[in-house]
Amino acid sequence: RAFDYDNPDDIDFFVDDEASSHEQGINRLAQANIARGCSTISFCPDEPVTRAQMAAFITRALDLPAVGADAFTDDVGDIHEAAINALASADITSGCDPGDPERFCPHDTVTRAQMAAFLMRVIEAR
Repeated sequence: RAFDYDNPDDIDFFVDDEASSHEQGINRLAQANIARGCSTISFCPDEPVTRAQMAAFITRALDLPAVGADAFTDDVGDIHEAAINALASADITSGCDPGDPERFCPHDTVTRAQMAAFLMRVIEAR
């Protein structure tokens, strides 16, 4: 809602979201190329989102550029490492552990509180 994306052009991108009350939002994100799903035909709407996946969503939503800096030590080789580094460069994240700023915890899930904090930083970055 914060990005005010247009309604999808009657395209149903995924086969597994029909029972979801969020199907329209899922299709909006797919049309905007922010969410790509867990496979080419599935979104997996009931699965949790990892911090790395969330980084990819936000990076695509803000169209953040790739950066040369490697902000964290625990995301090496992760498919979303570039997105994680872009978030750090944009000051949207400083990691997962205030006592250890070298960690992002890419495989941890995002809590609702963490997502709220990320979204507030995203809105401020726009």
